[in-house]
Amino acid sequence: MAVRKIAFPVVYQQNQNDQSSAYGKYYPKPFKPDTLSLRGLIERVAMDQSVYSRDIVEGVIQRLTKVMVELLQGGQPVKWDGLGTFTPTIESVKGGATEAQLKAGIDIREVVAGVHIRFIPENEKGEEITSRKFKDLVVFTVMGVAERVSAGMTSGGKQKYATNVIDIESWKNAGTSPSPSQGGSSQGSGTETGQNQGGSSTGSETGQGGNQSAQGYALTITTSGSGSASVTKDGNAVTSGSNLNEDDEVEISITPAEGETPTATINGSSIELTESEGVYSGSFAMPGQASSLVINTGGSSGGNGGADLDKD
Repeated sequence: MAVRKIAFPVVYQQNQNDQSSAYGKYYPKPFKPDTLSLRGLIERVAMDQSVYSRDIVEGVIQRLTKVMVELLQGGQPVKWDGLGTFTPTIESVKGGATEAQLKAGIDIREVVAGVHIRFIPENEKGEEITSRKFKDLVVFTVMGVAERVSAGMTSGGKQKYATNVIDIESWKNAGTSPSPSQGGSSQGSGTETGQNQGGSSTGSETGQGGNQSAQGYALTITTSGSGSASVTKDGNAVTSGSNLNEDDEVEISITPAEGETPTATINGSSIELTESEGVYSGSFAMPGQASSLVINTGGSSGGNGGADLDKD
């Protein structure tokens, strides 16, 4: 896949979870303050030495969007060659339905809690746009070090935070680094806002007497085999050691070794996997406890099986 290399801005962010073995270390995170809108995408395509006018580009993209949504509403997975596959998945209500409820004709909408659209990046040879192979197509530029700063209080009396990015040289010359909260330095609970470097949504932290603790339950991910796998929640990557809340819907995508059938278990219980075009997918609700997800992608063992599950 021939693509032009555009700078990929990143920031370094410090792990401030004092329960983690990586406490105090710095990790690169994507830094893009704003999401490009559809109109911005149309403008970008139209100006990219295209022989088509902006009106034609806009008409095609809007029609494509409408058709894709209609197909996904009908439960139809859609593969966009060179980009990836969009697959609708169902989130069930907790506990599912009983045999008696099925026999009584329960309304399906009472059993379905939601419908998620899962995206699996292209992984055909020469077209990979994820994991270590995609890194070769990326040119990184370091914007600086991300530091969380106070942004006042909410109307409900909770502390608000924003992200301040300090360029590397200024950060070095300052002689201090963004440091974890010290005991007694924060009170009550706080809601983190602003640019979220760790994912796409606004999260929250709770501090009591300055002792910040991770929310939810730890999910340990173990993979084996020579295939590849990815684990996501709401479209965001989940890595080994991530903390999740009870009933969080976690999705798995596995591309097994050729001719192999993969398996996945959560706390020893098998996860049902569905195959589509050589890719196996499944999901589970996070138990209300620290849990272990074990994935075997098939074939001989090869480290983490090529899975994009790097642990910070």
